[in-house]
Amino acid sequence: MKKAILIGLLIVAGSSICSAQQSNKEKQKSEVKIEKLTETSSSWDGTALPEYPKGKPLITILRYTFPTHVQLDQHYHSVINCAVVLKGELTIVTENGQEKTFRAGEALVEMIGTFHHGENRGNVPVEVLVFYAGKEGIPLSETTK
Repeated sequence: MKKAILIGLLIVAGSSICSAQQSNKEKQKSEVKIEKLTETSSSWDGTALPEYPKGKPLITILRYTFPTHVQLDQHYHSVINCAVVLKGELTIVTENGQEKTFRAGEALVEMIGTFHHGENRGNVPVEVLVFYAGKEGIPLSETTK
């Protein structure tokens, strides 16, 4: 009889622990926050993105850190890429002078086939996480056409 009571208590205790664990997992799931930073089929200047290259995909993710008051060389991209500014402000300037500044937390979709450069005009380094959807053999960026 004592064994039966003890087993019953263990089952009830185990059931309570399982319920508490399950409740904790559900609470953790409900705390997951999803924030869409961008969803687009065009670059930041409104130009439609090209089709993905044919062949085996090559995904590249790079973290760039731009020192203060630096200007990159003019370049262009042949593959679709997008970025999230993690820290600071990055200004993108096209060869015809169009520009846009992206701040920490903002996403940007780069132009494809258009010469441009990035600038850190601020007093803190800029950190940017860039995702490239390319193909083996295609450079991520080029300085001449």
